[in-house]
Amino acid sequence: MMQHRVMIGQQIGIARDGESERQHRLSRLRMVAESSCERRWFAVRVMTGRETAVEKQLLDMAIEALVPMRKGPDLRRRHRVIPGSMIPVIHGYVLVNMPADGVLLAGLSGLEHVISVVGGYETPMPITAEEVRRFKAMADQGAYDWSAPTGKSFRSGDVVRIYDGPFVGFAGEVISCRSDGRGDVVLVLDMLGGKVPVTVPLAICEKL
Repeated sequence: MMQHRVMIGQQIGIARDGESERQHRLSRLRMVAESSCERRWFAVRVMTGRETAVEKQLLDMAIEALVPMRKGPDLRRRHRVIPGSMIPVIHGYVLVNMPADGVLLAGLSGLEHVISVVGGYETPMPITAEEVRRFKAMADQGAYDWSAPTGKSFRSGDVVRIYDGPFVGFAGEVISCRSDGRGDVVLVLDMLGGKVPVTVPLAICEKL
């Protein structure tokens, strides 16, 4: 089995035209299945609506990936209620289990719909395996379903902290929030020296 050393901090890539660079990054990504390096979980930012497509690409390459799902809002059509479809718990993110190797992580940028890794390819922000297991279990139990009452409501400008999921421990400002205690809240998180917009379930937030 091939082995690859952790190389966080190394220069990522060399000058190439767009398609050849993409193929070069994908070749790095294909090395992940053969790597014997210890793996960590990371949050990968992707285009909203393409979460399961990215998950499938990774699984097809034998890379462990996860998009925790929940039941979305019910729809009403002509006095009929149409049960909500399954949607990602956190829009625009996929969880990936890979070596903490900047060169291998940079391969993710070769995948269609991938934007970035939270923290950057050279300084990624790891998530504990226990947190990932808990997050998935809570999602599977329906704790984050759109219609699940939370008894919470925030106003624009409130500061809240996330206490579950890939952004656990981070605080941010509320941009918008429903007033009925259900659904999602839109936040801007203060993360690694920058502002990161996220949409997360009300259920995983607490006011500071």
